[in-house]
Parts: sequence; C-alpha cells; structure tokens
Amino acid sequence: MQRVLVVEDEDGLRRSIVRYLKRSGVSVASAGSRADARETAQTFRPDLLITDVALPDGFGFDVIDDVRRHVPDARVIVMTGHVMIDHAVTALRRGADDFLTKPFSLDALGSCLDRVRGSLTLSSAAPMNRDDLDAWRDEHCPGLIGQDPALIRVLDIVRRVADTDCSVLVTGDTGTGKELIAEAIHRASGRNEGAFVPVNCAAIPENLMESELFGHAKGAFTGATSAHQGRFAVADGGTLLLDEIGEMAGSLQAKLLRVLQEGEIRPIGESKMRPVDVRVVAATHRDVDDMAMSGDFREDLLYRLDVIRIELPSLKQRRADIPLLANHFLKDCAARRRRQVSSFDDFAMDALMHFDWPGNIRQLRHVVERMVVLATGPTLTLADVPPRIVAQQPARKERGGSPILPESGLRLKDAVEEFENALILQALERTGWNKNQAAAILHMNRTTLVEKIKKKGIEPALAS
Repeated sequence: MQRVLVVEDEDGLRRSIVRYLKRSGVSVASAGSRADARETAQTFRPDLLITDVALPDGFGFDVIDDVRRHVPDARVIVMTGHVMIDHAVTALRRGADDFLTKPFSLDALGSCLDRVRGSLTLSSAAPMNRDDLDAWRDEHCPGLIGQDPALIRVLDIVRRVADTDCSVLVTGDTGTGKELIAEAIHRASGRNEGAFVPVNCAAIPENLMESELFGHAKGAFTGATSAHQGRFAVADGGTLLLDEIGEMAGSLQAKLLRVLQEGEIRPIGESKMRPVDVRVVAATHRDVDDMAMSGDFREDLLYRLDVIRIELPSLKQRRADIPLLANHFLKDCAARRRRQVSSFDDFAMDALMHFDWPGNIRQLRHVVERMVVLATGPTLTLADVPPRIVAQQPARKERGGSPILPESGLRLKDAVEEFENALILQALERTGWNKNQAAAILHMNRTTLVEKIKKKGIEPALAS
C-alpha cells in the first residue's frame, strides 16, 4: 500500500488524513468528489482507496467501482457518519475491506490501516511444509490434536493469522474447540506475554455485560461499592475472546463496535475515555450471517469482527482423528485420576469411530473420562462404552439375516453384551424410559430389566 487515494468532500478532514498518511511515508493523492477521484485514479493507480460514502456527485461504492476498473486488487476503506451506516454496509458488500464511522481519531485510522495490511500479509504468506507446520503446532498449540486435512487447513490459517492484528471470527458447532483455536492464536502472536481473557457472552446477564466488558467506577450504580476493572482493561496488551458473540444484546453491539474502531473504553460512571490495545477474537456456534440478514446481529459489527473467518469442522467430519483424540484423553484422564487404564480394544474404538458425536470433541472427552473412571481393567472394551454409543455402531449389523463375523474374529461375550445393551436402550427410549413398558416390549420380567439397567449403568444422562 504505497499509493493511497483519499476521497473526502470535507476539506479539513481530507487534509488531516493526507498529512497523517504522508508522515507514514506513502504517496498520497486526494479528491473531493467522485468525478475528481475517477480522473485521478486513471493516472495515480492507487493501492489503497480511502473514501467517504456520501459525496456531492455520487456514493463511495461508485468510487470503488471506478478505482477497481484501473486497479482490480486495490484495497478499500470507507468512511461514514452514524446516520449513513447502511451505506457503509453496502460498500462492504461490494468489496470494501474495512470502514470507519465518523467522527474518528487518527489513531483509529492507523488501526484500520494495520488491519488492512494484516489481511494483505495473510493472503501473501507462503504455506509451510507439513513437517514445519507440525513443529509449529508442537510449539504453539500442542492441544490441537489431529491429522485430518480439514484440521490441517485450520492450523495453517491460525499460523498465518496469529502474528497479524486482524480480528478473527471462529465458527463451528459446540464442542469443536473454538476457545482452543483462540488461545493458539494468542500464544503464537506477538501479544503472548499479555493476558488471554475469555468472556462467555451467553453466561453473563445482559444488565451486567457492559460493566463486565468495560468496567465501572465506584458508586456508578446501586451495589457498585468499589471500582471494577473490565475485561478489555484486563486484556490490554493481549487478546480478548468474545465467546458466543451471537448472544450479545443489540445495545451492547453498538458500543462494542465503537470500541473496536477507536481502541478506547469508558467505564460506567466515568467521563474520560481510556485507551486499550486489545486484539479481539470472536467465536460462535450460531449462523451469524443469517442473524445479520434478519437484523438480529449488527451487520457492520460482523464485518468488523469477520476480517478473517476460521470455520472448525465437526468431529463427525474428521472421524479419522477420533483414535488420536480418544487415546490422548485416555492418557490424560488416567494420569489425573490415577487409574491403571492404558488402551482401548478394537471393538471399543470401533464404536467410538462410528458414533456421530453431536457434542463433538467435548463430548468425546467426557465419554472417555467416564469410561476410564468406571473401568474394571487396563483395557477399555465394548462393555465400557456407553450403550447409546454402542447402539449407533453399524459395523456388525445384519447382512442377509445373519450377523457379520469380522475377519479378525470377536469376543462372543462382548458381541452379546453389545447386542443386549443396544436392544435395552432402544426399548427404554421408545417408551420414554418407562421400565414396565420396556420390559413388556422385551418380553422379560421388569425386575430382571431393572437389575440389568443397574448393572450396566444405563441412565439417560450417562447414555448421552
């Protein structure tokens, strides 16, 4: 970005921006209208366009089209007042890279330029070879376990984005490891000596969220008996994770947008702004694109947070990683719980491999921990696997009316146990866990069924 074109009809603001840019050593041209900008772009050919949305003879998104006829890959920052924020969103949809809401400080402009440069750095970064990427992972995010190609692509994006200051939006189903990704970004960045501060937006009541994020002064409201330092202040110089950002109230979204632009917070009850230097990573399991379309999430805030998006695959989409994860969780839990459990047998692992894991990695970790805690021997067998997981396993379903015998053979006791567990669980689920009705379906005595349920540890909570 060595050549910048500034298009702004307000003379004072245009001159301020031009002076600021020239001090940073770039070549700058300026225009006060769309017509002037179109003519200048033909000869100046800017790398970066900074344009107002509302011009005397047109709109900023028309200027974007004019400039990109001559420089197709030119980067774009749009400027707009609060009353015309919808026009800024239109410009973003038409290819602008970032935006500033007037009035803004020159520091905010500098941060905006840094974000755009960061996205340029990311797009031009060369990919690592696999050995170097694995070594990088061991150093910065050893908890990110797996070899599936989808995960490796995520890992490479994390590596490339970590040392920029771009905002990152991490999406994915519940339990896929979004906080782990955010922490890896922090640890691999130049901010790793600062704090990593996670905030779960869904866990904090709406009336407390502003104080939790920005802090408050003593006496700011009833019950504020002392000053409180908000999470932005705690994360100053580091990274703030806004987890479940899709749950944030609309009134707070507007305040967050301003903080992200200006790099300043104002605690409740204070009159002065406080500067903060925070890299924000947001995460959500919700479809924020649909939320923005329906008006449930501010579209301008989404563009600010979604400079780089990292989409995490579900565990169902990377089944080949289940053995790696399961063995990792087994070793970790056995060490913490001081249990002499060291492995899975083939049938137990096969059951884990064929389950769909709606709760993803988090659910797998909890299931393995349950198995280790309840294990009666050093090897986890099919009898140790929760019945609901066994019931979904397709590996030995009937073929032509006969059970399939694996080439390697099987332990008949385990196979019978698996079959019995699956039928009992299906009967209980079909009857809403009514044991009398389930016993009738299975043509067995209710007392016998209750004894089996107790012996096998079949419970609704555990089965999930």
